[in-house]
Amino acid sequence: MSARVSTRISTTARQFTLALVACLAVAGGAALAVSGDSEGSSAPQVRLADDNWPVPTKAPGH
Repeated sequence: MSARVSTRISTTARQFTLALVACLAVAGGAALAVSGDSEGSSAPQVRLADDNWPVPTKAPGH
């Protein structure tokens, strides 16, 4: 193998390793952000609207 091919292979391997480390760092950060605190998943849900809507109204004169 020539020195040029050897250098090209090592450069490609280094770039692949750097890309892999960057992807793992992003995935690890996303996993930490999602897991955050587990209390949020068991928190009670707040109801913002009543279940009895829409209420039909009668038109005037009917």
